[in-house]
Amino acid sequence: MPSSLPPCGHCCPSADAINDAIRRLMAEPDTPERRDRYHQLLAQWCTLTVHNVEPAA
Repeated sequence: MPSSLPPCGHCCPSADAINDAIRRLMAEPDTPERRDRYHQLLAQWCTLTVHNVEPAA
């Protein structure tokens, strides 16, 4: 599985920015590319929020 983190030197997006990107993406027609991008965004969101989710579980 490819890394969901940005390349070195690039800013890591916030969870809010990822949520906004997912909302915009869901307004697009369903395509294999859209599904791939959704999975990438979801993996990024999970990476950013895992420290908030694990203690609550």
